[in-house]
Amino acid sequence: MNLEVTEKQANDLVEITKFNLNTRYDDYKREFYNKCTDEYTEKQIKKIKEVKTWVETMLEK
Repeated sequence: MNLEVTEKQANDLVEITKFNLNTRYDDYKREFYNKCTDEYTEKQIKKIKEVKTWVETMLEK
């Protein structure tokens, strides 16, 4: 299956992937924790939901 990914979706996926890496290592974990304000977290949750909806749509095809 070939997926057409917009630049925004690609950027969102890169950002989401960083969450996994950042929480694995203690130094990154502290830095990431400081970055996660309420506003930042809400913005990222919105992005994740958008990506989830997009993936679900692609799987239905």
